[in-house]
Amino acid sequence: MPYKPLVTAFFSSIAIIGSMGATASSVRLDIQSAWPLTLPASGQSAQHLADRIKTTSEDIKVKLYSAGKLVPPLEIFDAVQQGTLDAGYTSPLYVAGRFPALQLFGGVPFGPSALEYLDWIYNGGGLAIWRDIYAKQGVVTVPCGLMDAEAGGWYNFEINSTDDLKGKKIRFAGLAGEVMKKAGASVVLLGGGDIYPNLERGVIDGTEFSMPAIDAAMGFEKVAKYYYLPGWHQPAAINELIINKRKWDSMSAAQQGLIEDTCRETQLWTISSTTIANADAINKFKAAGTQIKAFPPAVLAAFKKGTDEVMNEEANKDADFKRTLDSLNSYREKVSLWTEYKGN
Repeated sequence: MPYKPLVTAFFSSIAIIGSMGATASSVRLDIQSAWPLTLPASGQSAQHLADRIKTTSEDIKVKLYSAGKLVPPLEIFDAVQQGTLDAGYTSPLYVAGRFPALQLFGGVPFGPSALEYLDWIYNGGGLAIWRDIYAKQGVVTVPCGLMDAEAGGWYNFEINSTDDLKGKKIRFAGLAGEVMKKAGASVVLLGGGDIYPNLERGVIDGTEFSMPAIDAAMGFEKVAKYYYLPGWHQPAAINELIINKRKWDSMSAAQQGLIEDTCRETQLWTISSTTIANADAINKFKAAGTQIKAFPPAVLAAFKKGTDEVMNEEANKDADFKRTLDSLNSYREKVSLWTEYKGN
């Protein structure tokens, strides 16, 4: 065959194959966030993720919805599981009632630092367990938003000893909520939007919610006198992108890899996006007259003792919780010497 027709045929075949590949592999991904897209870290991280995928991929067409636009935030998992929603940007804590082990992925009282948390997830076996738990439900998780430490909470009374907690109605959730019960508090479960009015009316005496930047968006400084820092119940947390497994399996390895890599980038973006905002929020609280307090050592010791008891109780009740806790504790033991010598 003459040279020129051969070259023409070669490039024509490449164009056809490229066109076929682009058409065959294009995928649409509808994602709903569990939080308003303007909320620091959580909702804003969902927006960041969607924007990055749109920028870096031509064949993943993302449509992002804010909280409640398609389904209620606490029903995102069910919608993704059933396939009525492709994906959700949410927290594993929202389904911890059904899968107790997931509490260990959403934030651990007296748990590891943010960096060690990620290291356990990616290099210490955490992600394999997390995905195994979800695989039975037809859902794939991609860790996708590393959150900085939460504050110790807002209270309308001082906490000088655990006696001050007895009989007080406090909004807490998860493992930390069980610890607060052991300390004598009456734990109340409330959605985010119900906390402010209940604090304002005195229905509850205190609440934990999140880090200062997110607490500032909620306006809690207007209805609570005392803000406790640092927190103890969630030194770090990880939000997730959950995807219907059939949708995930329909993607190419390149598309899956791009989502994984974009979520890793979103991890870094999330934790670095709130550092200045957290400092600004504390200044705002002080200007509003909020008293910034620290938990006394004896109170923290009681919380730690209660945490150990709760962990053992949960491990005895649930096999997945036990294997997850064993994995996390094994990892922390392996790195403990470096953690000790490197300091803060």
